[in-house]
Amino acid sequence: MSADIKSRMAIVTSAVLLAAGAAFAQQRGAERNAGADAAIAKTRAAYQTASNAQDGAALARLYSSDGVEMPPNAPAQKGRAAIEAYHKQFASQMMVHNLEIKATDTRVLGDVAVDVGTYSQTLMPAKGGGKTIDDKGKYLVVLKKDAGGAWLISHAIYNSDLPLPGPPPAK
Repeated sequence: MSADIKSRMAIVTSAVLLAAGAAFAQQRGAERNAGADAAIAKTRAAYQTASNAQDGAALARLYSSDGVEMPPNAPAQKGRAAIEAYHKQFASQMMVHNLEIKATDTRVLGDVAVDVGTYSQTLMPAKGGGKTIDDKGKYLVVLKKDAGGAWLISHAIYNSDLPLPGPPPAK
């Protein structure tokens, strides 16, 4: 075999080995992300369950100790105590029913993840009856893996797709 043919074969062999190594690494990364995705889905489901139960304490436990929730039309709630108090106050005014959270994109970057998606829920005044609101919107959540391997919410922001009640804003 000529040196030119040997050189080309070495290049082809190297390319095949690099491609195989990259495919293996990608598969291993996908396996690791699948485990993280399942754990993040568990946190998402727990949030949905706690919200539907009007359980502010359970919601707050899903956040890291320094977690921040940024609800619509309210200041940011920093720390578990503030998040719990916010949800208890909200539950005294509005009851959440049938909250459904659907992730559209989850990205895991080591011990940090970003979860993006949509939600739908029915809100009903807690006192005095009143009209229910069928709400839908979108969210963005940043999660951190704690020392025990649980995924806790670091930052959450969500807002409705529905317009505010009242006259449309002036143009």
